[in-house]
Amino acid sequence: MQIYCYDPKKQKNILAGEFNSFDFTFIKKVKKNHFMVIEKSYGIQEEVLQNLKKLGCINILIITKTGQQISLLEDWLRKPIKNYGHGLQRFLGGK
Repeated sequence: MQIYCYDPKKQKNILAGEFNSFDFTFIKKVKKNHFMVIEKSYGIQEEVLQNLKKLGCINILIITKTGQQISLLEDWLRKPIKNYGHGLQRFLGGK
């Protein structure tokens, strides 16, 4: 199931990723320009995280050109909410 959210900076709905209800994993494919240098990680919109919680999501898989990073939704929800212009997001430290 594709998950969308509104990006206020782009003023449109964007594809946030895909939720796999078979293994309760949210998959987010990212490009180099999605990396938030200030946070040293990729972000996920708060709206998306709350929707994933309602869907019973357990894992979040971020796929980059060079690898993959898997984490628990629970860990994302423990992080503070921040806004760098693209809406409310949480960031889970990168590698």
